[in-house]
Amino acid sequence: MKTINKYITAILSLFLLLPACTGDFEEMNTNPFGVTDQELTQDNNIIGMHFPSMQKSIYYNPSGFGWDFQLYQNLSADIWSGYMASPTNFKNGINNQTYFLNNDWNDACWSYTYSSVMVNQLKVKEKCQELGYETYAHFDAINSIIRVLTMSRICDQYGPIIYTRYGETMTGGVYNSAEDVYKAFFSELTEAVGILEGFLGKPSASFAKFDLCYGGKLDKWMRLANSLRLRLAMRVVKYDAIWAKKEAEAAIKAPQGVMKKDDSYIVNGYGWRHPLYTCSISYNDIFISANVQSILGGYADPRLPLYGLAKTSDGVIGVRTGLPDLSVLQDSYKEIISQINVTQEQPGVIFTAAESYFLLAEAALRGWDAGGNARQFYEEGVSASFSQWGASMGDYLNSANKPADWVDPLREDFNSPAVSKVSPNWDDAKTDEERLEKIITQKWIAGFPEGMNAWAEWRRTGYPKLFPVVWNASQNEEISTEWGVRRLTYTNREKSDNPEGYAKAVEMLKGPDSGATRLFWDINKPNL
Repeated sequence: MKTINKYITAILSLFLLLPACTGDFEEMNTNPFGVTDQELTQDNNIIGMHFPSMQKSIYYNPSGFGWDFQLYQNLSADIWSGYMASPTNFKNGINNQTYFLNNDWNDACWSYTYSSVMVNQLKVKEKCQELGYETYAHFDAINSIIRVLTMSRICDQYGPIIYTRYGETMTGGVYNSAEDVYKAFFSELTEAVGILEGFLGKPSASFAKFDLCYGGKLDKWMRLANSLRLRLAMRVVKYDAIWAKKEAEAAIKAPQGVMKKDDSYIVNGYGWRHPLYTCSISYNDIFISANVQSILGGYADPRLPLYGLAKTSDGVIGVRTGLPDLSVLQDSYKEIISQINVTQEQPGVIFTAAESYFLLAEAALRGWDAGGNARQFYEEGVSASFSQWGASMGDYLNSANKPADWVDPLREDFNSPAVSKVSPNWDDAKTDEERLEKIITQKWIAGFPEGMNAWAEWRRTGYPKLFPVVWNASQNEEISTEWGVRRLTYTNREKSDNPEGYAKAVEMLKGPDSGATRLFWDINKPNL
């Protein structure tokens, strides 16, 4: 974060200049090089030009560097998910890692998403209508899938968001409840799959040159949409199990079904650079978490050295979250703990195919019509992850290994017994709750390093069990050490520039605008 601070004020000041309503979109999106719409229409560029930026903004790195990603996700969700931690003494230890939430970090997630994705998706929709929806409906269907994939992450960060009325002028920024946003998500994904089905195997305007993952293959976009629908259905299961079951089974049975082994949504091209390279390798700010070392190290999981870079003969070494005394300890930690094993050119894995199998496993465990049994899908999910990482699975699925106790490399008082107790072996689970813990733990391992979904699943299920922060510096113990951060607070700009919308959002949140308030799907009751 050495160079990031000089950008923060300038960038957030830019967002303050963006209009609260959306009447200036045309001016904001005018091509600066004087190319006319007629010239851009050739090869579908006038619509397709917006897609690379949107796709690079899901796992945020449209700039090709990554300092903005550090604010957007890395110093929040990636840490709270249990994947990563930092011994850097940010703000003298009073920061997100110690549960003292900083708006100058956390506002970026909201601001960047609306300015980069929601602005562009509206332009795509407008151009599809203007140039002929019958010709470009499949472009708008993919547009909808990207929008839902992106905004579901934002909804799961904040709660109520500005969504269905986004783009209207003079609204002042009207919020939807998170429940209503989810209803819109399900409807939009269903409609998108139906539209794409109508274009399969037929001559159509090509999307291939704008597609950073699937090369324009519409069947793969359909499976991504169905898997996303299944993910969101499972998210609401503790809020409304009947609703969740209906949406989950519909997603599983939808045209093309859910993602298969080679369908992971992986972004690459158009100047993509992996943002974790900047955060971990360039800035030397983000490292493997003690949770990753405890769980994967205890399992003797061959993916561990693929996740972290070993600096000593002891292998991959993590660090706990929320350590005190970092003004003294940070340099000593950084000499031995493991950075993230990532190259600048590495593609960004946003949604793994393995996750779809684990979602099917949970659906089957709940007795839903998933087309197979829980063990079958669980083992396919593990296999898909090993295949993705190019690792040999060997006898892993028969392993009774358990997560290892944590032994801190510098301070004995930071040591801890292992908090996760499950093994990879399906057979040694005695209850469905233990089987669910195995499913979510393996899904967590497979999802590395994408922390937004992992943090949401940890909030939903409590799995995998993670080490608590060592030091809790939250305001008046506002955020408990036991339950951790449950959401991001709304931005300062929303509070000052959209007070009516903000007040309504907090009302719909049904709790204070704090990091301790649970979202509608985050219910403190048994999983099964």
